Amino acid sequence: MKGLAGALSTVFNVLYLGIALNLCLALTCAPVWILATLVPLRNAWPWLAASSLLLAPALAGAYAVFAAYRLDGSVTVPTTYFKAWARSWRRVWAPGLGLVAYFLVIALDWYVVGRWGHAIAVLPVAVVLVALGLASACVAWIGLTTRPDLTRPDVVRGSIFLAVRHPGRSLVMLAALVILAGAVWLQPVVGLGIVAAPALYVVWTNAQHAFARFSIRPEADPCT
Repeated sequence: MKGLAGALSTVFNVLYLGIALNLCLALTCAPVWILATLVPLRNAWPWLAASSLLLAPALAGAYAVFAAYRLDGSVTVPTTYFKAWARSWRRVWAPGLGLVAYFLVIALDWYVVGRWGHAIAVLPVAVVLVALGLASACVAWIGLTTRPDLTRPDVVRGSIFLAVRHPGRSLVMLAALVILAGAVWLQPVVGLGIVAAPALYVVWTNAQHAFARFSIRPEADPCT
């Protein structure tokens, strides 16, 4: 009975963690979900790009919840999430802004080239650049949220290297993000209520493994 009780307790804890985390993500990133699913992209893309900065601390909060559960089985999801969410802003806002600018430049370049009639020819390059940016960002958030001994430039450079060095894990992370994005786009309730936490857990697990052996630079400034 003890084994069965322990198994049931684990199942309920995992279910609660997923539901509570999905609710936290829905609340803190509400402008992103609303603009992405309810407003035509042609009209909403500037506001969607600006509000997408909310995803940076939200990802940090989700990572903190997963780490706490793996460490000691903690399921204090709202407390853990919002503490990490508030604490991470100073650390992640600049890389988050840089990532948004990176994607906007790619989209603008592709649009301009498309006006010249060569959009299909450069589409593979654009896809590769977007995939590299997303995979690098997934890894970078591990360093930004768990390695205060590293500067932000060090984390960003290291994350690009690690995303390329671990292509299998990068592809798994990208697949999880594509599934999550598709679910949110087609069925927001299903995407935010069910798919978000499992998909982000897959991203976190693979990103953490990629960053696990990243070396520490002695001259890194913890306050950067």
